[in-house]
Amino acid sequence: MGVTVEGEVSIDMKAVKNRINANIERIYEEDDSPEALEKLGVDVIVGAAKFKDSKTLSVCFSNGSGDEDEMFDICANDGILIATGAKPNPPLIEGIHEVDYFTYEEAFSLDEVPKTMTVIGGGPIGCELAQAYSRLGAEVTIVASKLLPREEPDAGEVMQRVFECEGIKVTNSRVQSVEGSGGKDHTVLCQDGEKITGDLLLVAIGRVPTVTGMDLDKLGVALNDKGGIMIDNTLQTSVKGIYAAGDCTGDRQFTHYAGYQGAVGARNILLPLTDPGVLDQVPATTFTDPEVSSIGLTEKEAKAEFGDKKVAVAFQLVNETDRGICEGTKEGYIKIVYKKRGNKILGASIVSPVAGELIAEISMAMKTGLSFDMLATVMHTYPSHSFALQSMAAVVYYDKLVKSKPLLNFLKRLRL
Repeated sequence: MGVTVEGEVSIDMKAVKNRINANIERIYEEDDSPEALEKLGVDVIVGAAKFKDSKTLSVCFSNGSGDEDEMFDICANDGILIATGAKPNPPLIEGIHEVDYFTYEEAFSLDEVPKTMTVIGGGPIGCELAQAYSRLGAEVTIVASKLLPREEPDAGEVMQRVFECEGIKVTNSRVQSVEGSGGKDHTVLCQDGEKITGDLLLVAIGRVPTVTGMDLDKLGVALNDKGGIMIDNTLQTSVKGIYAAGDCTGDRQFTHYAGYQGAVGARNILLPLTDPGVLDQVPATTFTDPEVSSIGLTEKEAKAEFGDKKVAVAFQLVNETDRGICEGTKEGYIKIVYKKRGNKILGASIVSPVAGELIAEISMAMKTGLSFDMLATVMHTYPSHSFALQSMAAVVYYDKLVKSKPLLNFLKRLRL
């Protein structure tokens, strides 16, 4: 590649941890801390809240003096918005409690990189942390039947090839049980009989909504089949005046979606009329290398809803784009699913070094109703990764012109 590096590379995990925590703390202090919110005119009370009725919260907080905790009531006549988030899904795996396992919450609390690490779960969190620790020097095995199961099958297949090239093993089998003796050392038995041993076990099998401790049941606030707070399209719960937003609803658990819903929920409480808070099209990105992004329907879902003959797919390998060739990109693709009639975009799946940026353009097009072929008329800089979207759309745009040739010739004869 033209660059020679001599000598061994060493990892100072404490320095890595400190940098990560410093970045988190900076973002928190600037955007989310009580002090930051108070500058915006928001009163902040740190404590545990329970509902007394649909308009009143009873808050318990420590005054910091060592005395007994104080209790007081807050009345909210306009409405109350619940945004309690989610927490790691407790694993129901035989023998799991015989091992001192950890979750994403403790992911970067370690002072040393483990020699061997087992990850149970092939979703976004499992993939992100598996690749991160592998690149820090750990020997990583992912126990999962497939990677990124909610994405297009192509995405999981690409990431498996990427991981295998980086030395990350994927079992392609589910976990059956775990053996351990109370410490971090463990043995994971897979359903196909394979045994995986390691000295650190990460359990990444999803998250569950935080809905307890608030006395929601006493008010009759209903839960949905995902264990989250049931809401309507305006984010209102089954109890008038009480709204919920974000992960606690059991809907798609993304920070950007939770932030969007929080803003809409507050708007619907305080202002006349309402905005929709539950969206069909929510972009998602798994921050591996390459990134994996998606929005809308997969090809399979689109054909199931509209029929095979009414759905078309545009597909482009990233390593065949000009930018991909220049950067030596080995893996990745852009896949756009759209209606044949009208070229309405139904969904997209992107695996690319900048997939999280590219999906935003597709999200914008879907939100504004811009058809796929019309992306060809939107100028993109060359040779950016996004130029591939314009090139792909140009093929559809050209086909549209060819089909319209008789009409175009007629209009030309009329000098129109």
